[in-house]
Amino acid sequence: MVRRFLLLWLLAGLGIGAASAAEAASPEPDPRLGPAFARRERPVLGSATAPIVVIEVSSFRCAHCRDFHERIFPVLRSRYVDTGKVQWVVLNASDDPSEQFAPIFQVARCALRQEKYWEVKERLFEAAGRPFSFVANLVKKSPQIEGGALDQCLGERGVRNAVAADFAEYARLKVQGTPTFLIRKTGADGRVVETTIAGAQTLDYFQRVVDELLKTP
Repeated sequence: MVRRFLLLWLLAGLGIGAASAAEAASPEPDPRLGPAFARRERPVLGSATAPIVVIEVSSFRCAHCRDFHERIFPVLRSRYVDTGKVQWVVLNASDDPSEQFAPIFQVARCALRQEKYWEVKERLFEAAGRPFSFVANLVKKSPQIEGGALDQCLGERGVRNAVAADFAEYARLKVQGTPTFLIRKTGADGRVVETTIAGAQTLDYFQRVVDELLKTP
């Protein structure tokens, strides 16, 4: 059972005013993901046994999200994800419910179905806000994407339903905009400790938070 636990000492030590801590009232199918987050088909990198899980809440239409992926994420991936310390999970959505009908989120879902989300991520940020045909055609230019399968996927109601479910998940998490990073660690006793990083932050800021969590038992 995940119990409520507050990282007051960590937050005070780091001076992280935007960070918060929370945990679930009941177990999740994957307790490492902590509260209010359904583990469905999502973009994931890293070991399933990594001590820390980062849930990135991100929108392709968010300039700060794009900047994070261009400048900061490659370093975090190399230092923490590729070394087995962090598993990185992405929830693509925004605080504007009408954006769930934007083509970019459907195309991202279909790229994920082909297991090529990470390969076309930069194209997805580049295409955000453009017409449906432009978005689909840009992603098809990637040599990793099978165009016919992408077109078939985009015609399926299930893809639109999956995007709607992502937006509903965003609402349940009650985050304050994108990007938001829910950083969770499961201790030896099963408790899930969470701290939140909100908005555009520096690489050093991210590294200090993750490094301090890695030190906790």
